[in-house]
Amino acid sequence: MRWKELGIDISKVRGGKTTCPKCSHTRKHKSDPCLSVDIQNGLWHCHNCGFSGSAKIYQKKEFIKPLPRLEKVSENVLNFFEGRKISNNTLLRFGITEATEWMPINQTESRVICFNYYRVGELINIKFRGAKKGFKMQKDAELIFYNLDAIKDETEIIICEGEIDCLSFHESGHFNSISVPNGASKGNQKLEYLDNCWREFEDKTKIILAVDNDEAGNSLREELSRRLGKERCFTVQYPEGCKDSNEVLVKYGKEAVNQLVKNSRPYPLEGVLEVEDLAETVQDYFLNGYPKGFKCGIAGFDDHLQFSEGQLTMVTGIPGHGKDEFVNAITTGLALNHGWKFGDICFEETPAIKISKLIEKWSGKAFDFRKDLNHRMTSEQFERGLLWVNEFYKFVNTDEVDVTVEGVVEKIEQMVKRYGINGVVISPWNCFEHNIQHGENETLYISRVLGKLITCLRKYNLHCFLIAHPTKIQKNRDTGKYEVPNLYSISGSANFFNKTHNGFTVYRDEDITDVHIQKVKQSWLGKKGLVTFKYNSFTRQYENL
Repeated sequence: MRWKELGIDISKVRGGKTTCPKCSHTRKHKSDPCLSVDIQNGLWHCHNCGFSGSAKIYQKKEFIKPLPRLEKVSENVLNFFEGRKISNNTLLRFGITEATEWMPINQTESRVICFNYYRVGELINIKFRGAKKGFKMQKDAELIFYNLDAIKDETEIIICEGEIDCLSFHESGHFNSISVPNGASKGNQKLEYLDNCWREFEDKTKIILAVDNDEAGNSLREELSRRLGKERCFTVQYPEGCKDSNEVLVKYGKEAVNQLVKNSRPYPLEGVLEVEDLAETVQDYFLNGYPKGFKCGIAGFDDHLQFSEGQLTMVTGIPGHGKDEFVNAITTGLALNHGWKFGDICFEETPAIKISKLIEKWSGKAFDFRKDLNHRMTSEQFERGLLWVNEFYKFVNTDEVDVTVEGVVEKIEQMVKRYGINGVVISPWNCFEHNIQHGENETLYISRVLGKLITCLRKYNLHCFLIAHPTKIQKNRDTGKYEVPNLYSISGSANFFNKTHNGFTVYRDEDITDVHIQKVKQSWLGKKGLVTFKYNSFTRQYENL
């Protein structure tokens, strides 16, 4: 911990206390040791002004390296794999071993198969498989792909959903296969192992996604293709009655597994679709209705607008009326309720200020002291909130990147591939560097660049909140108050209304905030209308009225 950067002189710590760099110079007795310091654990807290923190917040996650389990596999394990058509030679090549391990499903010590995860020849993790399909990973070890070293010098690779599927491809002569470590789940996929290994895929030209043919597998395939780029991803078609490559190997042999690779199909060409590509999706719409959007959890507002991937939501309002504040409430709700991750591109606030406001929305408490100490979050809430924001938000330094629309789109694509973001907030439109081409008027320019942004959103299944200031708004002569702006009030073009999927205006009058939902393109995602909130200026929270 770099104590000097905090202004804390640890050489002067006596009995775990020293003077506070934040408040001691303002007090009558400047030498009073009001700051408690735990040097070993990197903790500090001032009992006078509340200045506190934890070094744990700033440290990168440290992983535990597992102890090797070197016991050779028993005859029972050999027989198990023989029934899966996996030879002993393949087991030896993959370094599969056996051990006795405590397994949660049995609540006892039991014999397990050890699938050892290596990176550059070093043991990184172990998956233990016991009886009754009981699985567990090594506690506190890093999640990476299984058999990762096999794809180092390959440009074409195969990604499976399980280790035995990976072994099945190897058994059939395909030595470029890897597996995800923890299978698939329905709904939102959290691909920590891709976050940890994303550089390994930068040089790949063809990626065959041979995951399970079920709902969870389909969800995993969609997220992998979104993160890795659909333009280089291929899918496989399993024979009737098979859901993975090992079932194909067992039922039909090695040649049938080879045919999976040979007949793998690319994702549909961009902009060119056949009915057979969409038949299953359309049938699902017919049987179950159009897909519902994601609710952000704001009472009253959820009834008017839900959010779907691949869409653009325009947000406008008079400066100072809380556009960014309300969008903060929406994104924290989507993160809390659905695990959405966001890229934040803000021109008018520094990332540090934005982080403080997101912690407020997460905690329901004020970041700093305003009127009553009861309004302010505790040190523990601050530390937990900071960790939470770190998990779900990534921030773009607009002083260091290309801030044209094209440059921002490129940065969004990078955040998808590196962090798996699900949404992006851009605030405000007015601060972009606008490169209008020769012979192009402002209306055509806005149409072109909004189209480029929406294409990016569709390609990567993202939702974008684009905040824009309106032109100068006149006051109502009778009331003396500003008129409520709309999407047509945004400077530049009617395309801000025409090309967006959803749009709303935030309008605040003292402690009352009105949210005017003015456009919902898809009726099953909401409806136009007005939602009114009481805004607590001390905690920056919205109470539905």
